[in-house]
Amino acid sequence: MKKLLVLIMALAMTLSLAACGGSDSAPATSPSTPAQVENTEFTAEQQALAQDFMSMAEEFDAIADKVNASPELLENEELVTAMNDLSSEIIKADEYFASPETLTPEVMGALTVAIEVGRSFIAEAGAALDEVSQ
Repeated sequence: MKKLLVLIMALAMTLSLAACGGSDSAPATSPSTPAQVENTEFTAEQQALAQDFMSMAEEFDAIADKVNASPELLENEELVTAMNDLSSEIIKADEYFASPETLTPEVMGALTVAIEVGRSFIAEAGAALDEVSQ
């Protein structure tokens, strides 16, 4: 359980870094009209990252469903709080995919790390949940 909690916290911190990874300066060329924003398209790299992020989020949801299905695990307040916090961080990170302009190279790098950490957490959590259910 301690390993699981440590992984949850590591993912939460990584997602927090992704959320803070934006630049303080305004973009050099920002669209000035809604029509220009609508015509802006996501790059193939941004689309691939979005698909990878969505896949990781779906895997997290599957783990959350397993936790929710276990009354024993739901009694563990630390686990439930950590899962809820992590879910909130995933939702915050998802906001970066609203527009191609928010997916700067720095944010994309941070999100890539967050996805890797998320997948690590999911693998460890899945193994721990399988162990608990046996």
